[in-house]
Amino acid sequence: MTVPEIDASDLAALLGLTPDLSFDDHERRAVLLENQSCDINAAPGSGKTTVLAAKLLMLSRRWTSSRAGVCVLSHTNVARDEIQRRLGASHDGSRLLTHPHFIGTIHAMVNQFLALPYLRSNGMTVDVIDNDIFARRALALAQANFGLKFYMQKNASVAPMLEGLIYKGASLDLASEFGSLPKPGAKTLPTIIGIKGKLAAEGVFRHADMFAYAERLLTLFPKVRVQLSRRFPIVFIDEMQDTSWEQERLMQLMFDETVTVQRFGDINQRILGSSEGAENLTFPRGDVLPISSSKRFGPHIANSVSRTQLAGTAVTGEGEDRHASMLIVYGTQRVKDVISTFGSHVLDRFSDTDLTRGKVKALCARKQGDAPTQIAGRTLLDYWPASGVDQSPGLKLVSFWALLGGAKPAVNASFSSRFEEVRRALFLVLRAAKAEIVEDLKTDHQLIRKLRDADVDVSAFRRMIRDLCMENVVDTDEATSIRIVNFLYVRLRPLLPNHMTPQIFAALPAFERPEAIAIHGTHKSICSIQKNGRSVDIHIGTLASMKGETHLATLVMESLGHPSRRFDLQLALPIIAGIATRSGRMPETQLSQFRNLYVGMSRPTSFLCLAVNAERVSEECKTALADQGWTISHLL
Repeated sequence: MTVPEIDASDLAALLGLTPDLSFDDHERRAVLLENQSCDINAAPGSGKTTVLAAKLLMLSRRWTSSRAGVCVLSHTNVARDEIQRRLGASHDGSRLLTHPHFIGTIHAMVNQFLALPYLRSNGMTVDVIDNDIFARRALALAQANFGLKFYMQKNASVAPMLEGLIYKGASLDLASEFGSLPKPGAKTLPTIIGIKGKLAAEGVFRHADMFAYAERLLTLFPKVRVQLSRRFPIVFIDEMQDTSWEQERLMQLMFDETVTVQRFGDINQRILGSSEGAENLTFPRGDVLPISSSKRFGPHIANSVSRTQLAGTAVTGEGEDRHASMLIVYGTQRVKDVISTFGSHVLDRFSDTDLTRGKVKALCARKQGDAPTQIAGRTLLDYWPASGVDQSPGLKLVSFWALLGGAKPAVNASFSSRFEEVRRALFLVLRAAKAEIVEDLKTDHQLIRKLRDADVDVSAFRRMIRDLCMENVVDTDEATSIRIVNFLYVRLRPLLPNHMTPQIFAALPAFERPEAIAIHGTHKSICSIQKNGRSVDIHIGTLASMKGETHLATLVMESLGHPSRRFDLQLALPIIAGIATRSGRMPETQLSQFRNLYVGMSRPTSFLCLAVNAERVSEECKTALADQGWTISHLL
């Protein structure tokens, strides 16, 4: 079909659909009215997702085909949900949420239309697509082999290599996401090939495997590309800067030149993508459409953010300048006081009402690393040692209630990890009850297959697991615990020994609760600051964990780059202060640190704070920042 063209009349109609939004500026209007393939490079806080949703709303009003649809690809379920939420708010927009349209992640698209059809048409089952589950299963198989176990003990790089085993390309070549395989002829190679083959036969895959199967289908059946291109004559891709070369190349194989492709992203925020093949990436093309103004922050923050920007039209700020940015200059011995000092300044600047309107966060580009000869300010651990406290790895492996108490998955989210936890919980119950079905099983991994071999209704067992996945049992009271145990007795009764009464079942050791359950996370990632009877919680984490967020106030703490071995703010502060310019010959390792700072510094709406060791900032730099309105705070 021919994709309907959007014109000025659609833009006028958009005012009725989104009366609370304005698209008066020429940059956003140009993006909304563009009907050809193009790239859109959008600044942080520019409302990129809002613009994309508005464009989809206009398109939905004109869409007539019941066989061809609009395809919208994102990188995360969060982005997908945001787009769906905006579309679902109107009658016209909600039409794009059903067949023949597709709105979802790139992985979901590849799985649904390519990889899973290929696997099933070749008689292969798919039990789970989950990197963590695959890694655990692969290591368990390796540990059971004497040669591989010995190999792992002698070489620390072997275990990660086994965890990352994947198929690659249309020929399904064996590779690893974390290292290199042994050379051809090595004694361990056939065993490694066998591990991957065994897990594939059992339906256990890594996400990257799906791209290989998808490419194989497209290679063996070229007409699939034609059919996909007819099904989706227009494709929108969100967060294009996070697309790996493998993903971009596969999308090039999926859609032909008849398809209109519009790609949204911000090349300056490329911090998460794989580096493999990065030189081949095409985003953004030369005729890129910019959205350079941010509605998140004002000109003061925008000026600093733009000086860490590597490409594109300089970021400008349309928001309000509420507070001057701050540089905390700390002495080495005071590094652990940086976050609390920031919190004190936040309480000085914001009312309790303000603090309810946005998060206050502290971030660092690196969580941990080994640089003993460098002075403090290297990683997050220097500022907040609690972030390195290990969780108890065995806690959730042996407790029924801990396994059952995992986070309830969101609607439409993947159940893979929860499914395995609940399956293990049921295995513990069956083993405690001495059920015959688990007598010869050492782990829960073969439980479903054993049930199938015994002609047990596997679909009913899976439904029970699904029901339990949706239970919220983190803090169950006694009545809820009794209800769950009774539920299990009824559903598991055909598998239990004949003598097992409800009373005996309820008294099984598997249902005993520990006297105390460790709750991890609070002190690892939150610093509570109190001052003059008021308090604020500062959320602490890595830069990657906060990408895409909007904060009320943000603290960016300097870090030592790896592998650049340079401190990011030591490099960037003279440029942010305007007393130096970035070298055109700066290596990629340092450019990546500027991208990190660009992302981190563009999070706050109202208060930006940077922290640097006093040994790594000059008086000239501090004076220049002060002249530009920055506040300099010394913590010596």
